[in-house]
Amino acid sequence: MLKIFIRLAPIILIGFLFYTFGIKKDKHSKAVVEANIVSVYDWYGMLPPDVINAFEKETGIRVRLDVFDNNEVLEAKLLASNSGYDVVFPTASPYVSRQIKAGIYQPLNKASLPNLKGLNTVIYEKMNTIDPGLVYAIPYYWGTLGIAMDKDKVQKILPHANLNHYDTLFKPENLAKLKSCGVSFLEEATDVIPLILHYLGRPSDSETTDDLKAATEHLIKLRPSIRRFSSSRFINDLVLGDTCIAQAWSGEAQKAEEEAKELGRTIIYIVPEEGTTLWIDCIAIPVGAPHPTNAHTFINFLLRPEIAAKITNYSKIPTVIETSLPMIDSGLRQNKAIYPKSDLMKKLRLDAPQTSEKSLNYDRLRTKAWTMIRLNR
Repeated sequence: MLKIFIRLAPIILIGFLFYTFGIKKDKHSKAVVEANIVSVYDWYGMLPPDVINAFEKETGIRVRLDVFDNNEVLEAKLLASNSGYDVVFPTASPYVSRQIKAGIYQPLNKASLPNLKGLNTVIYEKMNTIDPGLVYAIPYYWGTLGIAMDKDKVQKILPHANLNHYDTLFKPENLAKLKSCGVSFLEEATDVIPLILHYLGRPSDSETTDDLKAATEHLIKLRPSIRRFSSSRFINDLVLGDTCIAQAWSGEAQKAEEEAKELGRTIIYIVPEEGTTLWIDCIAIPVGAPHPTNAHTFINFLLRPEIAAKITNYSKIPTVIETSLPMIDSGLRQNKAIYPKSDLMKKLRLDAPQTSEKSLNYDRLRTKAWTMIRLNR
């Protein structure tokens, strides 16, 4: 009996390792132990606790979640060294395109992602300009850049303005009048300068120094009226009345609307009629991820329609999973600021990928100009 046990011991041990840690094989077919952990680095406020709890209960894989609030923080960690993260959520343009070129991400194993289907066709087609065939990154969250405002305050100051146009935010005369009640812009150059170029009638994805100069000069005119540059606190600023108008992401603006209602105030979000920037946040697996098998399991879980619907209902931000729509709260599903009509969807622009040396040099010049504007120098 003891001899039988000794012979079976290695088999029992291997089975225990599979159950407890999971085992994968590397490219040399050596068995590698993978602990039941997946390290996730996502945007703040996106993943509801019940989704994480459901994943952990179903798979036995513990989720270690860290959060960030701008792409520069994520990119710095990914470029500096092996970040230790298994799943990250970078923004498609301009970040994913140049990060793929830099070799930051590993190719996805589509065989481990059977739920990768039924994606929004508009978002899928635009994402293909960034990562053809979705080899390295899957589009997931999406939305628009627009204008969030305290409607009553803004209308009182600009009674004759058409609030559905970017004139409200980008016309210097209007912004000077709104200065007294507080104006906020987002803090990244990629969120502001392409829209300024479009407003000026120039290509939003221009890489010429002449266009950059024009955008810079226009922003210098706006700068005295801008109280704050922030990608994380503009919601609180609007709700608490520290500002009355802000450049905003669609999902965060919806949260501001809800919180303001409780205080008896009306905050609205506008997708300007002339079109605006489409943003897409993707899911990717960094090279050197310690738990790639678990990473695929986690991503495939997020691609389920019922899980995607829970995330949208919680975050007020759409996912690309079209089959999740019937399970999304009707108020959100019918909100045109969250799900723009088809004619306006056609006017949404995804910034062109920056992979050439010319593009990267332009980005450096743009960053330098943006720093000067923000510091008011």
